[in-house]
Amino acid sequence: MANRIVLTADRTLMSTYNGSMFIGFAACFPRVLPKPVYNRLFCPTRPRDDGLAMAAPAGLRKIESALVESGIPQEDIVVAHPQKLEKVVNTDTRVIGITTNDPLGLGPASSTFSSLLGKESYTAYFFRTLLESDTVRNSGAKVIVGGPGAWQLADDSARKRLGINTVVEGEGELLAPQLFRDALEGRSLPSTVSGGVVPTDQIPCIRGPTINGTVEISRGCGRGCEFCNPNMRQIRHIPLDRILREVSANLAHSSKITLHAEDVIRYKAKGMTPDRERVGELFSEVLKLTPNVGMSHFAISSAMAEPKLVEDISHLTGADDGRKHVYGQTGIETGSPDLVSRHMKGKAKPFASEKWPEVVREGFKLLSDNSWIPCGTLVMGMPGEGAEDVSKTIDLIRDLREYKSFIVPLFFVPLGNLKDDEFFRPKAMLPEHWVLLGECIEHDFKWITELMDELFSQNRVSAVKSTGYRFAAWYMKRKLKPYVDVMMEGKNPLEEELEYDDGSSGHVTGKATA
Repeated sequence: MANRIVLTADRTLMSTYNGSMFIGFAACFPRVLPKPVYNRLFCPTRPRDDGLAMAAPAGLRKIESALVESGIPQEDIVVAHPQKLEKVVNTDTRVIGITTNDPLGLGPASSTFSSLLGKESYTAYFFRTLLESDTVRNSGAKVIVGGPGAWQLADDSARKRLGINTVVEGEGELLAPQLFRDALEGRSLPSTVSGGVVPTDQIPCIRGPTINGTVEISRGCGRGCEFCNPNMRQIRHIPLDRILREVSANLAHSSKITLHAEDVIRYKAKGMTPDRERVGELFSEVLKLTPNVGMSHFAISSAMAEPKLVEDISHLTGADDGRKHVYGQTGIETGSPDLVSRHMKGKAKPFASEKWPEVVREGFKLLSDNSWIPCGTLVMGMPGEGAEDVSKTIDLIRDLREYKSFIVPLFFVPLGNLKDDEFFRPKAMLPEHWVLLGECIEHDFKWITELMDELFSQNRVSAVKSTGYRFAAWYMKRKLKPYVDVMMEGKNPLEEELEYDDGSSGHVTGKATA
């Protein structure tokens, strides 16, 4: 192989996280865990001896296919593992393409966790170490970076510091071939370039396996939340025959398939109400190829708009007997109808914005009754959010406590139409925000052990690793308890004297630090 083009990603994107998207949030943790513990329990990855990636992020596979379909020979392109990059980058390498989700740790999850603890996120650390590696720095190759987190690299100083030649924002399948050809032929490259919406018939099929068997079934959302990427506003659905081709491409590597969309259960829908027949056909056809089918995301409002579809999917996947579960990430965002109406007009559709808290409560009950386990996200600090808005979200989260689920509170990040607003930081937190954060932590610790046991059983995680996870959960719960106690009083635990049990001599008073 000439290896003229090397495609890769940082370590956090090359991990399966033991097959669990819940564990995937660990990529956004601040760097507080010992590296061997984090790498083995939270970010396992296994490169091939020759440096090639066994599986790669779905977006990177799309770019690989776009390059080949444009006429660049497949033998000129390699998809490499970041830990073995020196095995594939050589004197023939002219361009290194990197995909990233969170290069500077400014994404919602990373900025939340890191700003609370004052530590660099793993996403930022592994991206930085990849770009600063001798293999990349001394290669002489042009460096092109894209992916969902590319917006973080719009600043010239960040690009220059990291040695990046070009940043591609937005969808890249139409732009990438010419950029890579220019790099191959020594022509000048733009510092930044934006890709628009790629038509469905020009979204290429992948040619190699993806992380956790991820197969894109739809692109975009169409609900119009103001803090989302503009490209997300136009939804496109991939034809079923092409989805099945990508499923087959993955099954040579793994039996697990993860159907990916912003709202999997709205596949092929004409409006905001799911098409029960088309989604049922999708699951039925994929399940003919493998029994292990999951999803990445779904909308609570879609589930409530077509409850029978939730029952159908549980039946098709074997979750209706309670021995298996359907997992997926979903956006709760807020319990305030006013904020939904102001910033997320399409969030509740086909229901009215003022019905949003009721939709979430009834939705979680519906999901629980059908053995679905949601990972719900919240956005704290949206523009215009006041104490009353946060109190309504607290009430909602308390009502969800009885339902097995995971809830992740996230700080507001200025994107989309709200890109000129300020990042939300701990110093701006109201007393109600601290209570909400404490409620979320208590919710998660109520369910974490049971969730881990079920996930690891379903994903066949070894007994040794399962024990490690259980110990980590116990340790974190014990360490966080004094912080949560202060939060529940509406106080900032980073500024308070804490009492905690040191496990040996009763209670010790210590000063919490950032």
